[in-house]
Amino acid sequence: MMKLIITVFFVVFTFFGKSQINTNRKAILIDSILTASHKKGIFNGAVLVADEGEIIFKNGYGISDNETKYPIQVDDRFYIGSMTKQFTALLIYRLHEQKLLNIHHPISKYLHEFRHKVYKNVTIYHLLTHRSGILSYNLLPFFDKEKDYSKEEVYKLIKVKEPIFEAGKKYDYSNSGYYLLGRIIERCTKQRFGDVLKNQIFDPLQMDNTAFETNWLDTNLAKGYLMTVGGITKMPKYSLSTLYSSGGMYSTLDDLYKWNKALYSDELLSDSLKYVMFTPVLENYASGWLVHRGYEDSIYYERHQHGGRIQGYHTFILRRIPQKQTIIVLDNFYDMEVHSVKNSIWSILEGRDGWIPKSMLSGFLYKSIVEGKLSETLEAINEDQLFYEYSYNIEEYDINIVGYRLMRLGRLEEAKQVFEFNINLFPSSWNVYDSFGELYLLQGNVVESEKLYRKSLLLNPNNTSATSALLEIKKLKKKQK
Repeated sequence: MMKLIITVFFVVFTFFGKSQINTNRKAILIDSILTASHKKGIFNGAVLVADEGEIIFKNGYGISDNETKYPIQVDDRFYIGSMTKQFTALLIYRLHEQKLLNIHHPISKYLHEFRHKVYKNVTIYHLLTHRSGILSYNLLPFFDKEKDYSKEEVYKLIKVKEPIFEAGKKYDYSNSGYYLLGRIIERCTKQRFGDVLKNQIFDPLQMDNTAFETNWLDTNLAKGYLMTVGGITKMPKYSLSTLYSSGGMYSTLDDLYKWNKALYSDELLSDSLKYVMFTPVLENYASGWLVHRGYEDSIYYERHQHGGRIQGYHTFILRRIPQKQTIIVLDNFYDMEVHSVKNSIWSILEGRDGWIPKSMLSGFLYKSIVEGKLSETLEAINEDQLFYEYSYNIEEYDINIVGYRLMRLGRLEEAKQVFEFNINLFPSSWNVYDSFGELYLLQGNVVESEKLYRKSLLLNPNNTSATSALLEIKKLKKKQK
């Protein structure tokens, strides 16, 4: 009998000892990746990681205030951008469950401002899954992100363009859709959007450091920054009232983990409606979440994820079901490497070694601009692209941002060099031609601008920015005659 007890004790001790060692190893690897990433200047923020439903790692890296150099704290509040959408979506499903609305009803039933025939077939579910065809108001060339637009003014922006496709037929990510969902929530509850969030989600889950408000925080906040041609600068101004239900919330690591845990239960929503909410439709988009479903070693899994990004903050949450693995990344230096950091952590959770992410090329370009060596740098990259790809992530979107920041500072010749460089690297990108066309239009060169916009439209017939610009060019050409 004694021999049996000793054997059982040894087996149990060995199992839990190995489990603890594995957990500790994962935490050590995650910390080493984040420490190295911070030293390289590609991560500044806070991270929480859970495995099998237990937090195995939580830490902060870098500074929350670039002036005082005060370090990041794990309970700092961050603005989470489009991660707000998952909260907006859940509220809609709760109101559906409470019979205050029906997700399959047309939006015109709740918003009389959208009773025009072009919106008659657009349902709440189409808004939730980005299949409404309603263009994002923030993509309009004259949209001002700093302005506190009234509800009526945002409606006018949304109506500037008719839906770009028949509802339900295609996918097009739309902040307008989630803005309208917030207004539907207010109409059906007769309460402010922020109050509904508080009453129906934040208070029940004791998410005491999470909210949507129209005033920016000034305490317990990781302040937002971004890299520009002049170095690290404060984030630009944004109107929270205009971001609204599409991206205006702030939160913390712990509060977002409470939210993550609640989604495993029926505390906020019945399992049947959660299934609908997490069912992907087009482009793997469900309702406020990107969702991938599949099998791995004959075991079913779901992966739920969504990011949030405004210039100053870049955030991300990833959940894996049923393994109850969670990664929450909150960055206040608007680093484009957040996805690489997240993927490296994910590799560690899956039992593999992670990696130190490569820097984005934009950081190298900013440095060369400050040193007055942009031309030489672009020439060197063109001559030996493979060499630079070894050290940097070279992405069209990232390079384009450099061009725009130069353009907004009036450094148009340098911006032109960057856009030309980007087109040489990515000749099939409609977005680069669109951006280059915008530069030429700013310079008053309507001939070259028109050529570039037409090329952009050829590559992407749904590019409404190019369509609007070409109409403007047509008017300018008439005036010049």
